[in-house]
Amino acid sequence: MTQGLFSDETIQPRIGSSGAYIVYWLLVSGILVGVKLYRRRAQLEQTDLKDLVQPTPRVSIAARAATLIPLRTPFPTQLRPSIRAVSSSPLCRNTVTPSTSITETAFFTGNPAYFSLLLRLNSLIRQHSLPIQDPAVYESLRDELPQWMSRQEMMQLKQFRLTEGMHRDLVHKLNVLFTIPAKPESLIMLLQEYIRPGQELSPPPKVAPALDEHGRAFARASRKSAKVQAWVVAGTGEIYINGVHVAEYFKQIQDRELIVRPFELGNALGAYNVWAVVEGGGLNGQAAAVAVAVARGLTVHQPELNESFSMMGLTKIDRRQVERKKTGQPKARKKNTWLKR
Repeated sequence: MTQGLFSDETIQPRIGSSGAYIVYWLLVSGILVGVKLYRRRAQLEQTDLKDLVQPTPRVSIAARAATLIPLRTPFPTQLRPSIRAVSSSPLCRNTVTPSTSITETAFFTGNPAYFSLLLRLNSLIRQHSLPIQDPAVYESLRDELPQWMSRQEMMQLKQFRLTEGMHRDLVHKLNVLFTIPAKPESLIMLLQEYIRPGQELSPPPKVAPALDEHGRAFARASRKSAKVQAWVVAGTGEIYINGVHVAEYFKQIQDRELIVRPFELGNALGAYNVWAVVEGGGLNGQAAAVAVAVARGLTVHQPELNESFSMMGLTKIDRRQVERKKTGQPKARKKNTWLKR
């Protein structure tokens, strides 16, 4: 039995197995790696560590910026020759080439020129402690506010990438800064850059409407999608809409009563003729627009009615619009009947 355990027949298959070869090569590889590490360590002990460390050259911030700026140029290379220089013409005084420094916070945004301006406006609003009111407040002051650039003008002249919401937000902040009573010179220059070309920061004084050479009072008004231009002149009480008599144009009596109401309240029934040109909208909206235009024209003939008509809201345009239909709903507010199953 002892001879059978240590005989050549039992040892040969064990040595020739794949596991024995794997163990053998692992041992040899470990020995070779250990020899290399030992030699490397001995070499490092004989060499000064200062000779192995290569000094890194110091690079200034300006040099780093010079290497990064070409990667973030505001215009593609093929479009740079098409950018025109700033013209001395007053119509092109707002044309600038955007330049955003790498040190600015908005440089690494997708729209650096716009966000840098937005941060600057927010800083000025906080600096003057201005209240951020609802944009509807400034709608009533439209005649007293300057005419800012439109979205297309800002995109073309200032090279902004703007959506409608971004443009409304920008105009709102400009209106907030414009309400400062005593504006510093720097703020005036900033606001002047975003005035529509050919306009001034301070709007011209509002001219009171007056009669023309023929004794006619002209007025405009609108309601929903309807727009109207009306001429009111002394006469016998005739009213024509687009060349058609009011009784034939508006079949509903409530529409005709709405148009005649300013004459009744001003005790001028049958004293003036009206010629109106209406376009857009339906009959209901057109009647409301004609009524406002008639009231405004009547106040030109009789200025003493201006205060009372304003208090009653006859000369104010109703800017409410029909709310749009929502997706997944039958109407603007109506919902489908909820079913549990």
